[in-house]
Amino acid sequence: MTKTQDRALFYLVWLARAAVLVLLLGVAFVLDSAATQTHRNDVRQEWQARLNDIDLKLQGAILQNVQTVWGLAANVSVQPDITEAEFQQLAPVIFSLAPQLRNIGLAPDLTIRNIYPLEGNEAALGLDLTSQSLSPEQVKTLTESRKALFSGPINLVQGGQGMAARIPIFENESGQFWGVISVILDLNRLYNAVDMASFSENGYLALFKTSSPGLEEDPFFGAATTQWQDPITTELNLPGITWTLFAQPTQGWPSHPESPVLVRSILGLMVLLLFAGTYWLTSLLLRDHQMQRRFSGLFELAPFGIGLYAAQNGKLLRANKSFEKLFGHKANSLHFFRYVYDHRRRILSEELDISGLLEKEPRFSGLEGYFPDAKNELNPVLLHGLTLDTLYGDPVIWLIAEDISEQKKADRVKSEFISIVSHELRTPLTSIAGSLGLLSNNAAGELPQKASRLAEIAYRNTQQLTLLINDLLDIEKLVAGKMVFALEDCQLSGVVRECLEGIESFSVDKQVTLKAEHIHDVNVQADRGRLCQALNNLLSNAIKFSPDHSEVIVHTERTENRIRILVSDQGQGIPAEFRDRIFQKFSQADSSDRRAKGGTGLGLAITRELMHAMDGDVGFDSEEGHGACFWLSLPVA
Repeated sequence: MTKTQDRALFYLVWLARAAVLVLLLGVAFVLDSAATQTHRNDVRQEWQARLNDIDLKLQGAILQNVQTVWGLAANVSVQPDITEAEFQQLAPVIFSLAPQLRNIGLAPDLTIRNIYPLEGNEAALGLDLTSQSLSPEQVKTLTESRKALFSGPINLVQGGQGMAARIPIFENESGQFWGVISVILDLNRLYNAVDMASFSENGYLALFKTSSPGLEEDPFFGAATTQWQDPITTELNLPGITWTLFAQPTQGWPSHPESPVLVRSILGLMVLLLFAGTYWLTSLLLRDHQMQRRFSGLFELAPFGIGLYAAQNGKLLRANKSFEKLFGHKANSLHFFRYVYDHRRRILSEELDISGLLEKEPRFSGLEGYFPDAKNELNPVLLHGLTLDTLYGDPVIWLIAEDISEQKKADRVKSEFISIVSHELRTPLTSIAGSLGLLSNNAAGELPQKASRLAEIAYRNTQQLTLLINDLLDIEKLVAGKMVFALEDCQLSGVVRECLEGIESFSVDKQVTLKAEHIHDVNVQADRGRLCQALNNLLSNAIKFSPDHSEVIVHTERTENRIRILVSDQGQGIPAEFRDRIFQKFSQADSSDRRAKGGTGLGLAITRELMHAMDGDVGFDSEEGHGACFWLSLPVA
């Protein structure tokens, strides 16, 4: 790259930095404005909710006091000629229930005749309400609506402010308009009752007489000097009056986000991150070169084989020394791994399609098989794969190959040890089982009932232990390739019938019905005894894991040159987390109900090895909670 190109790149980088900085500042300004508006709206909604609450409480307090007086109105409507003594007896009760009342007056024909308390209110006696506070329209409203009519605020002679409520009374018998009860409420007491003072601690609150007062009008509650700036409002509507409550915070509505320091710090951090990113981009080529050199060293010195393949055509692009040592130059294509051998040097029936696996999932791990090395000798290898997209869009496949020959040797030593121990146990165990069998059958004389029962238990346990040892010996023989198979043409229907008859007593004990449906009358190439062993394992499991009074169904399905024997049960099915290891040795589901069924966990592992040895296969289909269907697959003879 020439100096001119270097300088141009330098200017271009700074231009990009400046452009991104301007863009970020613009976005920051928009975000700050949006956060401010959101915060302002949230605060206004909060204050509106508080103001509405005050409005409801104030209206509720007024109506509660007036509702208490309605009890007196009901009494007067029944007894229109109520005496002064009776009135003076009832009024204190009402005052005790309505603490915001200042006085109550009875006004038959709209002229006050009785008042409580009398002290300080003597001048109100004989007052004609129509000449003082009730207009003809209001009187008409009272007589037509039959509801209380409010007015105020009014300045009280005793000091403070109040509001008046006129409650119409109609005689109960004649229905004629009797007059009204005049009620005076103390507004200061009402304000205290709804705690309006606490609202004003961090804001302004005012009460006006009209719904649109013009802010130059003095409120009858609140400071008259308040400078209102877009206040929130709510109305208190009662028959005869409409009051409006105004409120706003002391400092006015917020002009910043809820957490200005945090928001603006984040925006500043965005600017820093952008510049850091810009500097990182300018140094990316150098850092990438350094990383490539480091990775190349790790790649070459790795103790396991690493191969890099092109995903499109499967060609080997690069391999380290461990990979070449493991496979020589044979693994120059993914096609090399298509044919997988087992420990008996036989090619497995199912080919390994690495590209196909990685198309479904971006990685796989733990694929085990035997592959030929540079000397054409088979070695056990554990494969891991990963597909990655490169910078230019051509995907590559990383293949990691681990030589597990030493692990297999260790497994073989362990298996031989288990085999030796099992052999050494089987002979004395057979003798013990025989002796216990004779004792439990009273061959040495009749035993006491307790001793006989203990002998039976010991005999059953030795039988189970014998089965376990036989399973251990079988699985070790199979894994070591030492089990001899006498392959012959076997009639499939006869094998199935023989297995069903042999296990029928077990199914009866478990209260499970065995049912054979369509069984193809074909011959298969197999060792009859070993095929029966594999099928018996599936039948035994199906019976053990079936509920009482259910069915186990056996049938066959044929394809072109293979046939499947299917065993279906009505149990709980195979748990999803257990399916990947169901054919491993000593593998059992962990739930307590399955552990209660017993077994060694070797049956399905033995079945798989038996079927593979006879060029067959085993598998299952299951939906948890809806039973399972295990199958054996064999070639048709």
